Amino acid sequence: MHSNYVTQENADLKQDLIDKVLLVGTSIGVFVFLISLFPLENFLLNADFFFDILGLGVLFTTYFFRDRISLEVKMNTINVILIMLLISDLLENGINTPDFILMVLIPFFTILVYNLRVMLIVFGFCSVLFIGIGHLYHLEIISSPDYNIAEGSIFRWYETLLMLSVVTFVITLFVSKFNDRVYNLILNLEKQNKELVKSQTLIEENLNEKNVLLQEIHHRVKNNLAVVSGLLSLQSYHVENEQLKMVLEKSMNRILSIAKVHEMLYESKKFNNIPFEEYIQELSEIILSSMNQENKEIKFSTDISVDRLSINHGVPLGIIFNELITNSVKYGFEETQGNQILISVKQVGENIKVVYSDNGVGIHDFESASEKSLGFTLIKSLMQQIEAEYEYETENKFQLSFSFPAEVNEQTFKS
Repeated sequence: MHSNYVTQENADLKQDLIDKVLLVGTSIGVFVFLISLFPLENFLLNADFFFDILGLGVLFTTYFFRDRISLEVKMNTINVILIMLLISDLLENGINTPDFILMVLIPFFTILVYNLRVMLIVFGFCSVLFIGIGHLYHLEIISSPDYNIAEGSIFRWYETLLMLSVVTFVITLFVSKFNDRVYNLILNLEKQNKELVKSQTLIEENLNEKNVLLQEIHHRVKNNLAVVSGLLSLQSYHVENEQLKMVLEKSMNRILSIAKVHEMLYESKKFNNIPFEEYIQELSEIILSSMNQENKEIKFSTDISVDRLSINHGVPLGIIFNELITNSVKYGFEETQGNQILISVKQVGENIKVVYSDNGVGIHDFESASEKSLGFTLIKSLMQQIEAEYEYETENKFQLSFSFPAEVNEQTFKS
């Protein structure tokens, strides 16, 4: 499988090269053919003319159907046409043919597709044809109007073949070595790529194992917190002191606000990001169902443009909102209808700005009240933990505004 892939890569590279050779070479061949027709008064309709037409037609047809023809067939077609062109020009012009370059191109194209042994066989065949035609001229069995027997001795044919052989072997040996290097390069790259797929698979397996482990941790933390909350709930049934029962209920909601974070992380694909608006909505429902014992009408609204928050900010904010909503429900609203709570969370530059407000009665002496309240003490402590700067308004309402630096992975907004 591995070697087949490398062979295919090498074959694709050769296919692309041969296709370009077909296009460029045939185009140049047409140009040379047209030039050879001038001057028109000396033009003759001979066998060489029709052979040139046939050869160019075959090459263009091969290029046109290149995607349906194998590399070997294209290569053999090119070589057969080139050999026929060489023979035709040698018979017409003898040693004075301008197409000696074909003796180099034929083995060059052969080595691109086949090995060195096949190239030697093809070049040997061309050399035999070349010398054979030279001997035919030398014995005056064939002749050409442009061929001078005195200038074209058999020794000159051998001398020309020797020079062509040197050029051919230098070029083909270079191409052969280059072809081997390319093959080895593709082979090495494929080996490296195979190791990298392998490494990626191991990394993905490790990540999946860690994700499963994190999921299990969040699940167990959530369950353990739910157990603690349940124990407090059982304990509250045996408490007759209403104030103590209220303390237990607040503690239960604080625990549940943390448990809700772990529940959402357990259900999320990203174990460090909390779907924040959903979290706030579910948290408010928990608090309203447990603390709104007088069944007051309370409209809960959110304006949240931050999609997700990390657990580092999600847990403190959950506890902060738990305390604020609880205080609004228990102490802020004196009327049974028209009560409203609004939570706004938005990105402002590199900070996240939070505004919590209700339309309740407010707090006359907030500083004094906050010093005596465990809830407000907890809120201040948690705001310090997330490095938040805050301000509040308590006249005929309650509003707490604070902002804190956003982490990189929290800068995700809803579209």
